[in-house]
Amino acid sequence: MRPIKLTVSAFGPYAGKTEFDFDKLGTGGLYLITGDTGAGKTTIFDAITYALYGDPSGNNREVSMFRSKYASDETPTFVKLIFNYKGKEYTIKRNPEYERAAQRGSGLTKQTAAVELILPDGKPITKTREVDKEINNIIGINRDQFCQIAMIAQGDFLKLLISPTKDRIEIFRHIFKTKLYSDLQSRLKLEAASLDNSCSKIKQSISQYISGISCDESSLLSTEVTKVKNSELPIDECIELIEKLISEDTAAEEKASDSISEIEKQLDVLKINIERGENYLKAKSAFEQNEIKISRFTEDKLSLTKALEEEQKKISLQEKLTKDSATIESQLPEYDELSKKESAFKNNAANIEKNNAQLIKTRKDIEDLKAEIERLSEESKTLQKSGEQKILFENQKSVYKDSLSKLNTLLKSMESLIQIAAEYKEATVIYEKKKAAANELDLSFKVKNNLYLDAQAGLLAETLVDNMPCPVCGSLSHPQKAVKPTDVPKKDELDALQSKLSKANAEATDASLRAGNLRGIKKEKTDATVSSIKELLGDIDMNNATDITRSKIAELESNIKVLDQNIRAEEKNIARKEAIEVRLPQSRSKVEELQSSITAISNTISTLTSENNSLNARIIDLKSKLPFASKLEATREIQKHQEMILKIKKDIELATKRLNECNENLASANATKTELSKQMENKQEIDLEAENRKLNELTINKIQLNKNKENIHSRIVNNQSNHDNIKLKSSELIDIEKKYTWVKALSDTANGSITGKDKIMLETYIQMHYFDRIISRANSRLMIMTDGQYDLIRREESLSKVGQSGLDLDVIDHYNGTTRSVKSLSGGESFKASLALALGLSDEIQSSAGGIQLDTMFIDEGFGSLDEDSLSQAMNALASLASSNKLIGIISHVGEFKQKIDKQIVVKKDKTGGSRAEIIV
Repeated sequence: MRPIKLTVSAFGPYAGKTEFDFDKLGTGGLYLITGDTGAGKTTIFDAITYALYGDPSGNNREVSMFRSKYASDETPTFVKLIFNYKGKEYTIKRNPEYERAAQRGSGLTKQTAAVELILPDGKPITKTREVDKEINNIIGINRDQFCQIAMIAQGDFLKLLISPTKDRIEIFRHIFKTKLYSDLQSRLKLEAASLDNSCSKIKQSISQYISGISCDESSLLSTEVTKVKNSELPIDECIELIEKLISEDTAAEEKASDSISEIEKQLDVLKINIERGENYLKAKSAFEQNEIKISRFTEDKLSLTKALEEEQKKISLQEKLTKDSATIESQLPEYDELSKKESAFKNNAANIEKNNAQLIKTRKDIEDLKAEIERLSEESKTLQKSGEQKILFENQKSVYKDSLSKLNTLLKSMESLIQIAAEYKEATVIYEKKKAAANELDLSFKVKNNLYLDAQAGLLAETLVDNMPCPVCGSLSHPQKAVKPTDVPKKDELDALQSKLSKANAEATDASLRAGNLRGIKKEKTDATVSSIKELLGDIDMNNATDITRSKIAELESNIKVLDQNIRAEEKNIARKEAIEVRLPQSRSKVEELQSSITAISNTISTLTSENNSLNARIIDLKSKLPFASKLEATREIQKHQEMILKIKKDIELATKRLNECNENLASANATKTELSKQMENKQEIDLEAENRKLNELTINKIQLNKNKENIHSRIVNNQSNHDNIKLKSSELIDIEKKYTWVKALSDTANGSITGKDKIMLETYIQMHYFDRIISRANSRLMIMTDGQYDLIRREESLSKVGQSGLDLDVIDHYNGTTRSVKSLSGGESFKASLALALGLSDEIQSSAGGIQLDTMFIDEGFGSLDEDSLSQAMNALASLASSNKLIGIISHVGEFKQKIDKQIVVKKDKTGGSRAEIIV
């Protein structure tokens, strides 16, 4: 991966839009990123990492901090990166969530986070998850791995060096595509667990089948069954016992079936006799009931005949009602005419009243409008100069607001200066404490280290013999042998003290950088604030500036408030004047319209009065002829007549229907009597109670025998099923136990869980091969940077049998021939070892077939811990790497780098806030 162009906007210290054209730096060599402290050097790396992965390069910054505090509300925050990977060009643009100026109205609104990736074929991807997945597929590593092998951020060098086996397994898995071995380990482990679980389930299943064996309590085999269920007999004897139980129950089932057949024959004879007796009793009872019905139907026929005769007498009344209804119905059209005339008369009267009211209202409206026209004309004259006065107020307000904005900015600057001064004072105190602690540890280390070295010389002196050469100087005589001192510190004590010293020095350096950074910020802020005070307040005492500024701000705000009130009052006057100018012509026109309508209303009233006189005469004539007051009353009378006619008709039909039904029922009862008499001929009663008692006794015996037979059959089916399942599961158990034995052994080997041996997994074993090659490449540079003193070596044996091993690092010290942990190296030595390892890892990645291609490496600080010789050695190592087709960017304040590296990105702070950058080639 090689960046081509990086664009940042309102990002970190960069207030506006800033572009970094990496093409100007070429495709190989070293380039330096330098400039003011806090100007935004590390932000360049943060922007690249954020564009690719949505997170910064280091772990001490958050995405929510990316919005520039120097940017205006209208400036958008985003990062756009154009990069090349394996000859193909990609473009990615991201923006975090932040507050921006609203497009409509005033105030701020939330801009949601967004991302867009443009692929080489022009296809865009805009969903965050899809973009993150595509970037990982393109580059081949995730954000953490990218920061470890391609972009080493501040404080991350040591992490690369001292990562334990567990962390390196995860890094190498993605780099060297070893996940298939991890998957194999997991599959073997799951398969072994599955087989073990299967064995347990089969054993449990066999036990369940054995516990389900059934046996009659009276059987001679019940004792053997108890032994089987208590696991006292082997499987073979268990199967043989079940076969005996099945044979015994089969014979008992056949015997029960024979007894049931004999009882069923006796039951069939009894059921036939009982059915004959029940049929005779049913016929006799039905004959008696039918005789009662014949008597009742005969009586009903007489009463229904009389009722029909009474209803037929009402036919003459029905005819009279029909004639009266026809007479009333012929008069209905005249009722309709009467209703229409009365309705028209009422409507005309209402309209006459309405028009009279309208005539009075119209005359009143004309008088009101004339008065309003006169009043509005006078008011318009008083509002002629409203617009001019508003412009004067607005101009004065603009002047006040400009002054208020400048004073608010000055007040914030003074408050910020106070806070920065306090932070600088606190940082200075912390630095002095850290420096004192480091000096104290340094003095202690030097004293104990001298004692240790003297002790080494003393130990060597004890082995010197005259006429034998000294292994150090080669002399044959030893006149003054070194004496071994007492109370000598141990090597691990010295290493621990040196580690504390390195940590204390690093903390003191960090504290010094922070204090220096705050001092520069304080000076810049002080100069800018003093300049603003002179410009806005004149030559006044700094101690009084804050109070004077606040007083002026309050005065300006009060004046602006008064002006706002005046402007709003003038705006109301202008609006009122415009409204009057619209209203006057409308009112004059309305007066003319109302005067025209008075004549029309008077004509309408005269016409309606004439129509009502004619209508009233016809209404009086109609009412004198008609017997009912309205058509509704006449219609109701017709309806009453029709209801009475219908009732008479229905009563006659109902009486006729009831008489016919009674005749039919009587005929049916006589026919039934004849049929039942035939059924009872030549038949006699039998003792049903005795027959039913015999039937119940035989049925109970049959139920008991069926129950016993079902129990026996159930035992046979159950035992046969258990017999078959036990044989089947026994065979399965033998096969699975054989497979589990060899799969478990293979899983333990692949997962590094063999008891008493190092915990090296199959995947780790494969990665050890790659790691050895990485270490070999790293040592070629570490030997240069340490003048041949150190070599990295992979630890062959684990310090304990707990936890994974195989990818831990030690260092060989060729000056004293010892091998020790990389954690024992000093700060400068750790940096050189970390840098060499990072370079070796990068070489190995790109040399692997189908590996990851990283054409760029970024290194952020770390060189400040090196002495002059070590710095030169590190430069040589980096230069040899960058001489190929690889571009290496370095952030550093080291002066030697500025002189030796021609290609530079220089970042500077602007006094007005924010930062700017320039590429120098």
